[in-house]
Amino acid sequence: MSFGPFWSSAIVALVWMLPFCVGIRFHEVPSRARRAWLSVAGGTAIAYVFVDLLPEMQRMQEIFSLGAVNRGLPFPEYRVHGSALIGFVFFYALESMAAATRREGDAVEQDRPIVTWFHIGGFAVYCGLMAYLLREDADRGGWALPAYAVAMFCHFWIVDHALRREHGRPYDRVGRWLLAGGILAGWIVAALGASSDLVLPTLMGLIAGGVVMNSIKEELPEKGQAKVLPFVAGALGYALILILVS
Repeated sequence: MSFGPFWSSAIVALVWMLPFCVGIRFHEVPSRARRAWLSVAGGTAIAYVFVDLLPEMQRMQEIFSLGAVNRGLPFPEYRVHGSALIGFVFFYALESMAAATRREGDAVEQDRPIVTWFHIGGFAVYCGLMAYLLREDADRGGWALPAYAVAMFCHFWIVDHALRREHGRPYDRVGRWLLAGGILAGWIVAALGASSDLVLPTLMGLIAGGVVMNSIKEELPEKGQAKVLPFVAGALGYALILILVS
């Protein structure tokens, strides 16, 4: 990896850590405005998945299929989109598990720390995988890295807000630093190691499924708090930007 992509991806990784380091201040914003900004961020992340990431996944699928055939790997034509399904299902199961402990009350309360840290740990790995892909986007050149950086920065604000609301003090004391550390660790692994045309498509799929699940989960109407117009504005606005710069 050349000097330019190395440092540009390093800067993005550091910026990505900001939502987890200072996101607690975001809760000082009035709830109505906070909800609207989160909806804009959710729309931005979703737009990136459908306009930029899915086409790139298709390109990586073609590369993977050729390499997988040469290595005799099974079902190569389903690797990327199958990975996206796995990412979606994994985070659906993770959220369902956390929600179950809330519904079941005192009988499960003693197991709550296990669920809390498994939930936070899953997102720390998720953040690390996103940071690992910084190398791929930096090497692609052009607008690939800025587009990815902005969309996932917005997505991390959503993740930080959701986990703080879900876990409160444990997240503020330790959890948010684990997620920030996951970003740093993912970038370091990518910077020091060699990427693989067989690994990258799988990671792209996992991340796409995770982003869709986590962004949409935050936008599902709950107690009249849905902000449709900000979400639509974020999605259509960022989609237009991506189309114009592509």
